[in-house]
Amino acid sequence: MTAVAEKTASTVLSEMTPGAYGVWGLFIAVSIAIIKGWPAISDAALRAKMAIGDRRISRIQKLEKDLEVQRVSYEAEIGILRHELNNVSMAFQALLLLIESRPEDAAAHVVRVREMLERQAATAAAEKATVRAARIVAAGADPEETTE
Repeated sequence: MTAVAEKTASTVLSEMTPGAYGVWGLFIAVSIAIIKGWPAISDAALRAKMAIGDRRISRIQKLEKDLEVQRVSYEAEIGILRHELNNVSMAFQALLLLIESRPEDAAAHVVRVREMLERQAATAAAEKATVRAARIVAAGADPEETTE
């Protein structure tokens, strides 16, 4: 070492108090702990990120499955409503045709068309009940839905 460096080092060391040694020692110890523990810290952070990602993926899959069940159910309901609309439209057209062909028997035609609409309403109610029962069964059959 040069004379200037020796004098500077001896001056710095002679002017340091015991508290300064403690602060520097603590700084060095913390630095070593961080350097040696960094792989474990980064590994824990990576595992936490992966766990969050896995939870998100499982939640998305569950939501997609629920959405698919709901879509199928709605399609069934739309089919039933379309069927009802077609029935009512056909009954109306039949009533008009019957009244045009024999206007004197209009009251009898109305009675027959009403009976036909009541039968169709009963079958539509049975179809709706079947769709509702299928929804209930689908909701109750999935054990994951009941636990979360």
